[in-house]
Amino acid sequence: MWPGSPSPEGLPPSVSLALRWFSGTDKEARMNNEINVSIRGFAGADAALIESDGRTPYCYFRVGSSSMRGPVENREPVTEWFTVKTYGELARNCALSVTKGTPVLVRGRFETDTYQLRDDPTQSRTVLVIKADSVGIEIGRGTAEYVRGPLAAEESPAS
Repeated sequence: MWPGSPSPEGLPPSVSLALRWFSGTDKEARMNNEINVSIRGFAGADAALIESDGRTPYCYFRVGSSSMRGPVENREPVTEWFTVKTYGELARNCALSVTKGTPVLVRGRFETDTYQLRDDPTQSRTVLVIKADSVGIEIGRGTAEYVRGPLAAEESPAS
């Protein structure tokens, strides 16, 4: 640590992590290089929920996000497609809420996902996915009705 700098003990975790990173005293703090992203777009299909015995349920769906590109006089829309993956209760909620055409806001981090081809299990593919920690309906394009889930109802204070 720098002379006269505060000790990380007793500070909020994010401040403590920043102090350790800048001081070079914590290798783990220096190696945390996640790529966090936020996107706004439309669901390309209904969200699919996958539940297997003994495994955390997950859900995936595709989101298309369009923007205008090119010189001002020749602007054309370009759509980028992203695969979004969620886990646990968020996965169940996405499966109930995200249908084709739903305007969504997604926040998460880029990760790679590797899978074997069905036709040839000796072949595998690696794709870039957004592992979302937050998915919301974009109400700037319509309205939404909120229904509290069972976990959220248990956590809320009694009225």
